[in-house]
Amino acid sequence: MRKRSDDSNWISIADMMTGLMVIFMFIAINYIMQVVEFKFIENDVYNALAKEFKKEIVQNDIQLSANGTVTFNPQDKVLFKLGSNRLTSEFNDILDDFIPRYLEVISNYGNLEYIKEIRIEGHTDMIPPLSGEDSYSYNLRLSSSRAQSVLYKLRSSNEFQNLDVKIKKRLEFLFTANGMSFSRALNDSGDVAYLSNDSLVNNDLSRRVEFRVVTSSDKVAKEIYGE
Repeated sequence: MRKRSDDSNWISIADMMTGLMVIFMFIAINYIMQVVEFKFIENDVYNALAKEFKKEIVQNDIQLSANGTVTFNPQDKVLFKLGSNRLTSEFNDILDDFIPRYLEVISNYGNLEYIKEIRIEGHTDMIPPLSGEDSYSYNLRLSSSRAQSVLYKLRSSNEFQNLDVKIKKRLEFLFTANGMSFSRALNDSGDVAYLSNDSLVNNDLSRRVEFRVVTSSDKVAKEIYGE
């Protein structure tokens, strides 16, 4: 009788282990599906923007990253005057052309519901202010106000105001303005200096504005791929 009892206990433990394995398998499958979804969405965003802004990308008026981030850092144009959050006339004209086309791409994008956020990011160089104020704090405030200026221009555009009500509400939820100070300053290769072996900052490249699309599964993808 004792032998049968022991056998029964082992069967119960085996069943429990099998059940746990099934649970872990479903968790793993769910993670994989989220990553695949993330990659497909990321690629779709990139492809749509690359097609629309092919000319500007070729001319290096804007840069488009593989994750769909659009960067304004023209070498021969000034986005803002020194220490100011006011758009220069040049950058204002660039945005007049860019915003309607960007909104057209994003609002017609089939997977809009999978986008978690569209960040308008302001980035500064590492040159300390003349006022003697803490450099990071000063540039955080400056980069934030610059991102807000770009977002205000986008939101006040006729193209945004005339969007379908449902899409407009969705984009009002998605668009945010973020000041990054010099925390993501770039090196000569255009890589984030802090994360690169080349930590020497290129101040000219670092001064930029970015439109960054964040999908709902990017955190999962980063954890799995180590990105």
